[in-house]
Amino acid sequence: MPVFDYHGVSVAYDQAGSGDPIIFLHNIGGDRRIWAGQFEALSATHSVYAIDLFGYGDSDTPAAGYTVDNYIGMLAEFITAHNLRNVTLVGNCFGSALSLLYTRANPAAVRALVLCSPLTSATLRPTQTGWTARTFAHLQIDSLATAIRLPAPLARLVVREQLGPRGRHMTPTTFAALRTRWSEPRRLLPPAAIARDLPSLATLDYFHPSPSFPPITTIWGAKNRILSAKAGAHLDKALRPTSAIVLPDCGHLVMLEAPETVTTAIRSATRTALAS
Repeated sequence: MPVFDYHGVSVAYDQAGSGDPIIFLHNIGGDRRIWAGQFEALSATHSVYAIDLFGYGDSDTPAAGYTVDNYIGMLAEFITAHNLRNVTLVGNCFGSALSLLYTRANPAAVRALVLCSPLTSATLRPTQTGWTARTFAHLQIDSLATAIRLPAPLARLVVREQLGPRGRHMTPTTFAALRTRWSEPRRLLPPAAIARDLPSLATLDYFHPSPSFPPITTIWGAKNRILSAKAGAHLDKALRPTSAIVLPDCGHLVMLEAPETVTTAIRSATRTALAS
């Protein structure tokens, strides 16, 4: 497993294949392995990178630094260090927000965007997750979040909450790694710390891409209980995606619940971008 040094913080990632690059960015609470199906399938035609954001997966979990700007800086330095051009960014939730914010600042570096359940202030606000994030934002609980470990039954509940009807009827082994991650030490620190900076994502709710902006594909699970798919439909009116996909029986983890559909959408996004 290669690592990337981001100002003294070790960032883990996987890389495979060759060709035009695709970078996968996970959600808050996830890790790079949520993209395993897409990573393997697309490595046959592309150079694929799946990153563990610091604080998650096999990356370091520093005591501080969990800000939107810091994560964008990490992504920017990763792309520069690996000399990547014409990148397709594929994100889920927070990973989608980072992809969109990076591309706003660096549109010439990006070929296409595939945004699964993009996190913004508006898509978060109406949900139970939004209420929890606002509560955390007003509390200084980093030391407590560092010390507490989620018991296994609660970790299972956290993952189940992210699934739609399709996911809840899939084999439990599909989501076993996620449940294990949630019960590891220090895993509550990054979400608690990031919650304080989530209001900065409000800017995405008012972003209207120019005609020259890289083409966008959005993918939503209609049964998403982490973010609001209804607010996501309103966001699409501003983003004007080339393709807007809604999966009626999926939740927040569409790449695990409908892996082939998401892989096909990424392939289509890269082909459309090349043709334009």
